[in-house]
Amino acid sequence: MSGKGQGKGGGGFGLGGNCICSSCGEKVSHQRGVSCIDMKCPACGKRMIREDLYNQKKGQK
Repeated sequence: MSGKGQGKGGGGFGLGGNCICSSCGEKVSHQRGVSCIDMKCPACGKRMIREDLYNQKKGQK
């Protein structure tokens, strides 16, 4: 089983992708096994969010 929605306890966005800071826009590569929300932005220190999720939420507004 693999693909979107199949990850163990994750947001279901699969491997790869980026984490993005919704505050300053800084992007870093997503690290396997580390949730983006557990990462702090290297530029401003705020929590990060998965770029796919950020874009989904942005599109709903």
